[in-house]
Amino acid sequence: MTQEQLAEALGVTFASVSKWERGIATPELNLIAEMADLFGVSLDAIVGFEVLNGGAVALENRIHDLQRQKQYEEAVIEAEKALLRYPNDFRIVYRSGELYTVAGIELSNEKYLYRCIELLERSILLLSQNSDPQISEVSIQNEIAQCYIVLGKTQKGIEILKKYNVSGVHNALIAIALTGNDITYTNTPEYGLEDAVPFMVDAFGSIITNSLRTMMAYANYFYKKGDYRSSRDALLWLIDLLEGVKIDRNASCYVDKVIAPCYSECANFSLLLGEMDKVEPYMRCAYKAAMLFDSAPTCKVENIKFCLGDIQNATTYDDLGESATAAVVKQITQENRNEELLSIWKKIAQEESCGGTE
Repeated sequence: MTQEQLAEALGVTFASVSKWERGIATPELNLIAEMADLFGVSLDAIVGFEVLNGGAVALENRIHDLQRQKQYEEAVIEAEKALLRYPNDFRIVYRSGELYTVAGIELSNEKYLYRCIELLERSILLLSQNSDPQISEVSIQNEIAQCYIVLGKTQKGIEILKKYNVSGVHNALIAIALTGNDITYTNTPEYGLEDAVPFMVDAFGSIITNSLRTMMAYANYFYKKGDYRSSRDALLWLIDLLEGVKIDRNASCYVDKVIAPCYSECANFSLLLGEMDKVEPYMRCAYKAAMLFDSAPTCKVENIKFCLGDIQNATTYDDLGESATAAVVKQITQENRNEELLSIWKKIAQEESCGGTE
């Protein structure tokens, strides 16, 4: 804003604004209040008082602590006091909105839920003050939508979720809203039960993908910490999940291509732990999964539970190689790997090619 624009907005002369900026004069209190409203900040922020006492930060922490302790009545009192002092401070407004969300849902308090929506909508206008990268308009709209759904205004909540469904972040919420409320069983043209299918399918795919990435991250983390047992546990958890999504565990499925190298890595961790009795059994599991996939390789979502809709055109992607066998061999021949794993793999392959083991 130029000095002229500010002077016009406040109804003062250009010379007055010029004097304020040069430190020659100070605006009257009522003008300071008008400027705080005009710029969407608190009075403390306008005069620089917050920098001196950190008042908003202390109040935010106080509200959050009471919320974590589920002392909702006291937390609400503190929040309203803080809002009177800092009506345009993002941290106070957003934290108070979060409090009313949790308290409203846990206590089934409609008044709290409507107050939450009011505060969260106000916090969006103050987002320029936000320094937390995990908080955005999308995340705030998510909370607002959930409040509407809890209040029984399901259609309103779904509309918000669909509008802000960046990268499918709200797929699961939309699906549960469409399948878990009476709105799906009415004859209204807006929504029907089948509308939930694409959101459910995409959400389920995200569960598998995110679980794979998360557990691989855990395995890598524990490996670098020297905790090989926890690394193996992370992969075994992932294997259980992947095997659980197969319709027929004896038939080929895309997830077998992922399961095979997971088992061979479990063998490697067992080797590092000195648990030699577990190394070969895990390698045999890796070989079985690899052969199962390679006998009928597919990049489709065939033989996977809960897949609805256009299954034939759904395609998976990975960087494991053309076959599950190639994925396992690549893994066990990586630099600094023990040659013992490769020897065991070759031994198992030779036994199987000769008709199996005795």
